[in-house]
Amino acid sequence: MNSDADAPRLTGLITYATIATAIVALLLLTNWPTYQYEVRGGPIPLYFYALPAVLIIPMLFADPGSAVRFLRDPLFWWFVVFVVIGLFSLLLAQDFMENAARQWRLRLLALMFFYTITILASGSQRRLIGWVMVGCVLLACALCWFDVLRPGRIVPQGIEGSSERGAGLFINPNIAGSFIVMGTIAALPMIPSRLRGLLLVAAVFGVAGTFSRGAFVMVTIAMAGMIWLKLVKRAQGMVLVLALPVLVGGVSLAYDYAIDTSENRHVKGVVERLNWFRDTAEEDSAVEGRKWGAKRAWEAFLDSPAIGNGIGATSLAVDLDGPHNMYLMLMAEHGIFGFLLYISLCALLVRQGRSVARWARSVRDRDIGNSMALFGMALAVYGFFSHNVLEDPFTVFLMAFLTAAAFGARRVATADARRYVRPRTVARDAATPV
Repeated sequence: MNSDADAPRLTGLITYATIATAIVALLLLTNWPTYQYEVRGGPIPLYFYALPAVLIIPMLFADPGSAVRFLRDPLFWWFVVFVVIGLFSLLLAQDFMENAARQWRLRLLALMFFYTITILASGSQRRLIGWVMVGCVLLACALCWFDVLRPGRIVPQGIEGSSERGAGLFINPNIAGSFIVMGTIAALPMIPSRLRGLLLVAAVFGVAGTFSRGAFVMVTIAMAGMIWLKLVKRAQGMVLVLALPVLVGGVSLAYDYAIDTSENRHVKGVVERLNWFRDTAEEDSAVEGRKWGAKRAWEAFLDSPAIGNGIGATSLAVDLDGPHNMYLMLMAEHGIFGFLLYISLCALLVRQGRSVARWARSVRDRDIGNSMALFGMALAVYGFFSHNVLEDPFTVFLMAFLTAAAFGARRVATADARRYVRPRTVARDAATPV
């Protein structure tokens, strides 16, 4: 093969893949499709969600091998099983077939996202995409606090999912906080180590604006995991610890300003959240609603622990309040297998990430593996606070991006192993008497 002749084609393919992945990232990591539909009355999100499937077509023509490159990846087959088991469980959803079919289509969309985005990201300059992800995280942080200081400007009161807390384009504060944490985890290996501490400080400040209990737990675990896995240097971790009092003081001042300028009309939910942190024995309406939804899902699981009640059994169309818990939702839908299904997804991410980190040939590849493992841990925690984990497009995008990055790291490790191990093996065999 003439490498000089192939160079322009490969350069063009990389450029195209980078631009295509960046476009998809800007759409999915800002939540623009849902925001413009729910708030601005624009076209349905499906028009935007079909974009990755369209953008992948030129790549498949230019590099047909990319179509089968990830078919052996365990995460791809996890999504296949996720879709197939949902298809079979449609038979159990006789009383809510229409809603069950809608939930199954969302699973099919998640599989399509994972497959197409993994291929796009695998051919892109992932460091540039990492900076796009950083920009989306910083935008989310800024808009969350703009939402707190100027309530109703981004998401008018009365929109379903909106609240008095900061959410920005994500509409829902819990989703906004979760994206900030998970987006930070996925972006860290792609930026210089000297800037990672600053990104983490921005993420903590952004999460504070959401007043989301689940996001607070996630960012705390993420901070500890980043220091433990050496994704941030120890000195940066110490700076972050020292900066926390400043962050707390800034949040307090911003909160006081919000109360003074809003005439107490938009801060009821925030007050409830702060009271909950101050006195955990006192429960607000959100806690009561979550407990009710979780109880209903647990009862549904006990009614059919072996095979479940069918896909969509705990959705809002069936139960007035969802379980807000991936584990309970899948247990109610698929029985004990549903619980093992979600656990296996988190375990696959952790296992693959640690394997990449163990065999990495560079610090950056090691960080990619550790980031993937930490993402799996964050996904396990996120599952306790949301039943929409795999319906959030940003979750699947970040997972696919890390899968593509881990694939690249493994490929480098394999090439190095062949380069340095095989000569020693050949020399040993040559010295062995016949």
